[in-house]
Amino acid sequence: MGTGIVGMAKKSFHNVIVSNLASCRTEAEISDEAGNVLCVVFEDMEGWHAESLDGGFDQDATDFLLAVSEAKEMLSHYVNRRGGNPPVGSTAGGLALWLMKKEDGTAMGSLL
Repeated sequence: MGTGIVGMAKKSFHNVIVSNLASCRTEAEISDEAGNVLCVVFEDMEGWHAESLDGGFDQDATDFLLAVSEAKEMLSHYVNRRGGNPPVGSTAGGLALWLMKKEDGTAMGSLL
């Protein structure tokens, strides 16, 4: 799974963008200050999803909702985030880069 820290919502939650090769999609992991992943945000053909991994926090808290909103905005710049029509015969590394391609032609800060 490719990872890269690309932003922070508020002090209590952090967003990290990752390529999920098993599900063939780009995701934002929302973590608490201790680094515990609490939620995964992603978009597929049915729309946006925020899947809680740990129900032990207030999912309606303003700062958490802000983190989810920021995750969606960050993900919206990844052109292959939904994983539709992946390159045939691609290696794991190639697929990870494809999932991390941004609208400006970069992936993880590098030109493809």
